[in-house]
Amino acid sequence: MKVRLVDYQGGADAFYGQASSPFGMTWLVWTVSGIEQLVFQDRGETDPFRVFPRLDRSRCFHRDDANAALVMQPLFKRPGQENSQQTTLMLSMQGTAFQRRVWQVLLSIPFATVSTYQQIASAIDQPKAVRAVASAIGANPVAWLVPCHRVIRSNGELGGYRWGFPRKQQMLDWERAVPA
Repeated sequence: MKVRLVDYQGGADAFYGQASSPFGMTWLVWTVSGIEQLVFQDRGETDPFRVFPRLDRSRCFHRDDANAALVMQPLFKRPGQENSQQTTLMLSMQGTAFQRRVWQVLLSIPFATVSTYQQIASAIDQPKAVRAVASAIGANPVAWLVPCHRVIRSNGELGGYRWGFPRKQQMLDWERAVPA
């Protein structure tokens, strides 16, 4: 599956729902333009404005768990498990120009490999902006799809992860378990 970052549209009606993943329950927000947010559930939240604090409250949101499960189904397939038809997943994420540059680089990190914060900063031609890169990575609104879990510290330590070190390690281990 190819993942493409498109310009954020906002404004339109949006859908949200909850579905399971290999790494726990997830919440998803999407529109006809693409997926806007994907987060892991840490507590028993059900109010979308608590789950997704950055939602624009002026928009109309419709809960649809059944379609959330359908949208989520192909998102956690390992390479080789996808159907033969090449699909493109559209991500309509709100972020600054700097964040979007960082997220675009994250999309280029191959499955089951890691990169460092320093390598990401160098890839956007700002090698001294390591902290700003880390901040942009932490602001990623679509966990897993823009693979921020694949970024580690230069010394080999995991570094931060919004949904905790155990989940980050679980994701990396799950990806590495793919037969060669």
